[in-house]
Amino acid sequence: MHKDELIQLHQLLVYMRKVLKKKYGDAIDKYFTTYDQLKIYPHHIHRTKSEHTYAIFLLASGIAKVLSEYGNVPRSVSSRLKSTGEKIERELIRQRRLNSKVKKL
Repeated sequence: MHKDELIQLHQLLVYMRKVLKKKYGDAIDKYFTTYDQLKIYPHHIHRTKSEHTYAIFLLASGIAKVLSEYGNVPRSVSSRLKSTGEKIERELIRQRRLNSKVKKL
């Protein structure tokens, strides 16, 4: 997927979160704390493709948790999204370490 497509998907998921918040209220905020702490939003076009991908998985995982709690989505969906997000996070950390080593050289 191209970066601009990822940013569009990111924006769509943010919109879905807003719709869920209107429907279920502030109680769902607890499912998005990791995403909120990340501070990567769709309008941050300077962020890398990997960072947007990670943000997308965090948002999708939170949305799946809300839907499994209040709707008909199985919990396995949210746990699968979470584990994929964790893999992406590890890759981001690895990339940052490599970049910092290259800069030191």
